[in-house]
Amino acid sequence: MNEAIPNILIGILGIQTARAEELAERIQHTKERIPDQLKKIADDSGETFVLHIEWQLKNDAEMIDRMLEYRAMLRRKYRINIRQYVLFMGKTTSTMINRIEERGLKFRFHLIVLYQIDYKVFLASEKPEQKILAVLGDFCKEDPETVLRKIIEGIKAKTNGSLAGQRHMNQLRILVQLRNLETQFNHIMESVSTFFKEERDPYYIRGFQKGTEKATIKAAIRASSEFAERLIEGTDLTDEVIAKLAGVTVPFVKRK
Repeated sequence: MNEAIPNILIGILGIQTARAEELAERIQHTKERIPDQLKKIADDSGETFVLHIEWQLKNDAEMIDRMLEYRAMLRRKYRINIRQYVLFMGKTTSTMINRIEERGLKFRFHLIVLYQIDYKVFLASEKPEQKILAVLGDFCKEDPETVLRKIIEGIKAKTNGSLAGQRHMNQLRILVQLRNLETQFNHIMESVSTFFKEERDPYYIRGFQKGTEKATIKAAIRASSEFAERLIEGTDLTDEVIAKLAGVTVPFVKRK
């Protein structure tokens, strides 16, 4: 068959070859892919599809190829429509490519940059867990401390009990670091300490400032560990997503 290739290229495929180079025929590439979130959805129009979501903290030049691999695997396994979304949590505009238009191949996934979404969309939710995501949104030129205060007060209004409030503050504290707003967050927490009682919260941020550098690092590790444990107990997120949000490693999550 190899001897017949030149005639096939010209006579059947219509390819005028200037140069040809042999490539290894074996392209076996065994890989296990674990999506961040995967659900089978039936919407109100009657369509059933696989919803695939990836949470991304940093720009990844290979994201388009990763999503294409996911799409091929999911299509082969489930044989129904696939909807893919990458939710970018970075603090700048994403530079990732989300479409391919090549000869014989067209592919795209939906790229959602949280930083470009009005934070009020998240803040309007009745659930504290969704209000927390407002810190990742667009502050629309509002003062960051003012926005943070709205978020904290919104969480306070929808939280039942001090333990739940402390849990939500620990979660918010982790996401605040993605926006470099620790200073503003600390200042606001000073004024709401009567609600989120400092003496009952071992991860209270003031303790970070008062301790030594070693104590600060240990407290930060404890906060990340606590957040990871809460996500493991209270959500169905994958180990990879929990590790991203809590700032810990995947092996650490698996050990929990």
